[in-house]
Amino acid sequence: MADYEDENEHDDLGSEGDSGEHAPRRRRRSEGVRIIGAEEAARALREGQAAGRQPDDAPRFGDVPERPSGPPPAQRFPLPGAADPPTRVLRPQPAGQADAPAMPHWTEPPTGEVPRIRATGDDGEDGDDIDAWAGLPTRAPRWRDQESDWADADFDDVALGEDEAPMGVLDANRTEHSDLFSFDEAEDDVVAEPAAEPARRGPLTTSIRTREPVAARSEVPPPGTRGGARDMGSAVGAGIAMAVVALVLFKAGPKPAMFLVTAVITLAASELYHVFTRAGYRPATLLGLTATIGLLVGAYSEGEAALPLVLFLTIAFSFLWYLVRVVRARPTVNVAVTLLGFCWVGVLGSFAALLLRMPDRRGVAFLLGAVIATAAHDIGGLFFGSQMGTRPLLPEISPNKTMEGLAGGMFSAVFASVLLVGVVPGIHPWTPGKALVLGLVVAVVAPLGDLCQSMIKRDLGIKDMGSLIPGHGGVLDRFDALLFVLPATYYLVKLLDLA
Repeated sequence: MADYEDENEHDDLGSEGDSGEHAPRRRRRSEGVRIIGAEEAARALREGQAAGRQPDDAPRFGDVPERPSGPPPAQRFPLPGAADPPTRVLRPQPAGQADAPAMPHWTEPPTGEVPRIRATGDDGEDGDDIDAWAGLPTRAPRWRDQESDWADADFDDVALGEDEAPMGVLDANRTEHSDLFSFDEAEDDVVAEPAAEPARRGPLTTSIRTREPVAARSEVPPPGTRGGARDMGSAVGAGIAMAVVALVLFKAGPKPAMFLVTAVITLAASELYHVFTRAGYRPATLLGLTATIGLLVGAYSEGEAALPLVLFLTIAFSFLWYLVRVVRARPTVNVAVTLLGFCWVGVLGSFAALLLRMPDRRGVAFLLGAVIATAAHDIGGLFFGSQMGTRPLLPEISPNKTMEGLAGGMFSAVFASVLLVGVVPGIHPWTPGKALVLGLVVAVVAPLGDLCQSMIKRDLGIKDMGSLIPGHGGVLDRFDALLFVLPATYYLVKLLDLA
C-alpha cells in the first residue's frame, strides 16, 4: 500500500468552452490509500520511496542504555566547594552532626544493605518487644459474643503486663458512672494552654458556659488554701445583710418567714436545674420548680401528708414529661436528674415549712436555732481551715476542706448552739441541754450536706452553683449544709417532744 496524489490534478473531463448540463468538472486534489503488489513494493524500496524493516539490534522505545564505559565523570552531586559558584554561601555544620555518608551513583548496582532492627538500643534499654509479635502469624481470629468468651488467658494480668493497668470492661474497679458527659482525664504533665480572649458579643450572639477543662479541675490546691480568690469583704457584707433580713422576717412571724423560705428554696432549685442544663442534661425544669413550690405550700398548710402526695405526682409527671416528648431527650438520665433536684432541694427544704407550721411561734424558734448552728459551723470551718488547715479531708471531692476545718466547724456549731440558742430568751423552747443536743446533731449532719454538694459540683466540673450572692457564690452554695440540717432538726424536735 502506498499513499498517492492524483497526478492529473487539473485534468478536465471536457473542454473549457462547454457549458450547460455537460459542462466539464475539474477534478479536485485528493489523498488516499492504494493497495499495491509485491513487485511494486520492491520497486519502491529500491527507489528509496519507502523505508524497510528495522533490524533486530536497532534501539526501540523503552530500551535501557548500557552503562557508560571509561572513567567516571569528574564531578558528582553534591558538587565540592571548588566547583560551586564564587557566590556560594557556606552553611555552618550543626554541632555534633557527623558528615553524611557518600551516596553511590545512581548507575551503580544496589548494595543489598537494609536497616538493622535491634530489640535493644545503644543505651541498653529495651526497644521494640519483638517477642510480642512472634505469635501473631499463628493466631486466628476469634469471635466473642458471650460473657464466658471473655474469660480467657489473653485478658489476665500476665497477658496485660505487670506495668499495665486494665481499662474499660477489663477494669474490675470501675464504677457504674455514665460516660455520656465525661471525658478522659488529662495527664499530669500536660500544661493547659492559656484561654483565648473571648470574642466580642454582638446583638445576635450569646455566650454558652460549658464545663471547665479537665486539666484545670484535676489540680488540687495545697491544704488550707481556698480554691478561688474569695472577696472576704463582699462575703461578710452579704452575710450580715442576709442575717438582718432573716431576723426581721422571723420576728414578723411564721408567714413572713415562710415567704423567705419559699424564695430561698426556689432559687436554690432553679440554680441546680440550670447547672444540670449547662452540663448537658435536659431536666424538666418547669415541672421541678412547680413541684418544689407546691410541696412547700402543701407542707406548710397540710403537714407531712403533703409529702407523699406531691412526691408521687412529681414522679408520675416526670415520666409523662418525656413520654409525650415535651422535651426530646433521653428519658432515663433526665428523669433521674429531675427527681434528684426535686428531692435534694424541694423535699429536704420542705422540712423548714413543717417546722414553721408548729403552733405558738415555736416553729420560728426551731428554724432559727437550726440556722444559727449551721451558720456557726460554716463560719468556724472557714476560719479554722484557712488559718490552721494542713491535712486534707477529701481532696478528690473537695480539695479545700481540711481535718482542722472540720473539727473547727463542729466545735463552732456546738458552742454557738449552747451559747446562743440555749441562752437567748427569744428562743425559749431550746434549753441549754437540748441546745447542746442540737449542736451535736448539726456538727454531724452539716458537713455531710456540704460534702455532698461538693461531690456534685466536682462531678459536673464547676466551682459554684451560681453567682447571686457576692462572695458566696449561689444560693445553694450558701444553704447546702442547711438542707441536711432541716430534716434532722425536725425529727429532733419530734424526738425531744419540744413541739
